[in-house]
Order: sequence, then structure tokens, then C-alpha cells
Amino acid sequence: MFLSHQSIEKYIDEGKIVIKPEFEKKNIRPAGIRVHLAKKILISEPNQTVEIGKPQALRYKEIDLTHEDFYLEPGQFVLGATFEVIQIPSNLLIMLDGRSTIARLGITTHITASIIDGAAASPQAIVLEIKNVGNFRIKLKFKDPIAMVLFAELDEHITQQNQTQYSGQTEVTPPNLNFHTGQDR
Repeated sequence: MFLSHQSIEKYIDEGKIVIKPEFEKKNIRPAGIRVHLAKKILISEPNQTVEIGKPQALRYKEIDLTHEDFYLEPGQFVLGATFEVIQIPSNLLIMLDGRSTIARLGITTHITASIIDGAAASPQAIVLEIKNVGNFRIKLKFKDPIAMVLFAELDEHITQQNQTQYSGQTEVTPPNLNFHTGQDR
């Protein structure tokens, strides 16, 4: 069951959903909350070869949107994060979704990773997989209203320990290829 705006507001007021560093209730939508782009994005450096499952350091250029302009070109892919850092109880699930206006410009905000893990254990920023599949050149700015998150109530509390691959993630974070699924719990 997805939470309605009334339940989301109640959970925020009761401290069951914690949103930092700041949150305005005007961002509560009928079935979710609007989230905004954090100040840093990562652009992968060209000519790198990646072998999935092989530990390796990837090179990225970091852009601080509060200090320089950035235009997402057609076909370009970057990593961003939500300005909001969210923590939930272990009986809720966060799902990331796009926004219609942003999608109509040709911007995707998540490629496939819509389920957000680990937000019950510690406050988490959500990493955004941003790609321009449209024809417009899009200027990205700090605190742009970039995506939505939905909250679903689970039938039981999660008791499985989270993997620590990205625990404590409070800003944009590149892929962790030094991690071995199932071995780190």
C-alpha cells in the first residue's frame, strides 16, 4: 500500500519519516514527495573500461552546481543525488520515480534502481542516474525539483541486515565495484 499525502504528512509530523537538512510541506504531493537535486554531480571520465564484479577505481569529474553552470547535453549521463536525506522506519519502503515535467524534457532520473535500500538503518541521500534522452540542452541547478519519492508500507518490518555497500550515503556516490554481494552484511 502506497502512502497518501495525509499519511506522509502524519509520518513526518510524528518523526517516522525524517527528512534533512530541511523540508517544506509544499513538496508533499498526492502520493509522494518532490525531491531536489543536490549541489554535486559526477561525470565519468571518458575511455574507461569497466569489468562488473572486478574491484577497480573509476574516475569522475565532480561538478559543484553552486560554483559553476552545467548543461546536460542530449545523450549525456551523469550521477546526481537528492538534496534531501531521508530516513524511514523498517516497515516502509522508498521508491524513486520521475516527474512528468522533467520526463517531457527527455530527462530520466533513474535508469533501473527505483527501490531505495538502507534508509531504515541510517539517513540516506538517493543517488540519481540522470540521462538526457531528449533533444534539449538542459541546465541543471542546485535544488532543481528533479524527482519524486513514494512510500509503501510493508506487511512486516524488515529484519534482514542491510548490506553496507552504500550505508551512510549522504551525497552523490559512484558505483562501488569493490563490494561483493552477499558477503558484506
